[in-house]
Amino acid sequence: MAPNLLDLFCVCPPGLEQLLEAELRELGLAGRAVPGGVQLQGTLEVAARCNLWLRTASRVLVRLGSIEATSFPELVKKAQALPFELCLRRGPGALPVALRVTCKKSRLYHSDAVAERLHTAMQAKLGGPVPLVAPAGENDEAPAQQLILARFDHDVCTVSADASGTLLHRRGWRARGGKAPLRETLAAALVRASGFRGAASGGPLIDPLCGSGTIAIEAALLARRRAPGLSRAFSLEHWQGFDKENWKKLLDEARAQELPESPVAIVGSDLDPSAIAVARQNAEAAGVSADVEFVERPLALLAPPEGPGFVVTNAPYGVRIGKGDDLRKLFRELGEVARARLRGWQITVLAGSDLEPREAGLRWERVLKTQNGGLPVVALAAKA
Repeated sequence: MAPNLLDLFCVCPPGLEQLLEAELRELGLAGRAVPGGVQLQGTLEVAARCNLWLRTASRVLVRLGSIEATSFPELVKKAQALPFELCLRRGPGALPVALRVTCKKSRLYHSDAVAERLHTAMQAKLGGPVPLVAPAGENDEAPAQQLILARFDHDVCTVSADASGTLLHRRGWRARGGKAPLRETLAAALVRASGFRGAASGGPLIDPLCGSGTIAIEAALLARRRAPGLSRAFSLEHWQGFDKENWKKLLDEARAQELPESPVAIVGSDLDPSAIAVARQNAEAAGVSADVEFVERPLALLAPPEGPGFVVTNAPYGVRIGKGDDLRKLFRELGEVARARLRGWQITVLAGSDLEPREAGLRWERVLKTQNGGLPVVALAAKA
């Protein structure tokens, strides 16, 4: 008998949906991009593979169901029919539950009251007490808890179980960030949007404003074919029906197909010696210190390896670091370096707006529009 298919939702930052859908296709999975992520159907094994392999996703959710309710008794009664037993259990080793509820344009608009009724329904379904804890913050390392998400919209409550745990950008290697650290998922999205895939025929990659090294490290992990979730744990490992033997097989297969070294040169450089020191520590923790060369030098002295190849970088936005004339000067310098030493290279820049990059004198094309740390950003690409 074929296993029951679950409704899965892979969450990503706004603007990355098409990149995430393409990642799923590379895994042999058919999904549909919608605002905020990609919908697909699959088994628990598929959810596990998504956690293990997706570079641009923030979470993997399993939809437990949607119910329409306009009163609290109706909510409790209908919620008891949801398959909470898939992700929750009682007794030794059971994770406490964290509930995160949002309400919009619904008669049941008080999120704490909705959470209380959903907790009542869970306990009725499981036949006993279910410990409840406060959900971890979005930017925090999640403790051992099972997050349940409920979204009330126009009197319809959609309930989902988080199959990931700690957000997926936490690969397990970042020791420290720089002044404006870039999330690993966004760095991976920028690398993928540039066209870099780590193939020997594609050419090297340079990040000339590398900060703590996130872009270069994510590029090296991609070139090595390292599964981004290989060194961390996930919530669904505690779920009913999770096949530990099959999970071990997936991990073994991921390790077996990984390359021993990057087929191409990857270089990160920065004027700040403390940033270079942090980047080297992060590369060591990620296991790619032999694949990435980090060099202390200003942009004007960029010495690219034999190319052409890819320049991928996260420029200052003028909010946390850099502003006004400094940013315009930086992009003029980038343009001069591109014309002098990067002919034929593909240049992709994450910037706060389209304005300052124009100073480079390159023909930019917008390839992404998203957010970084709550700030609107755009990814622009040009051929030098």
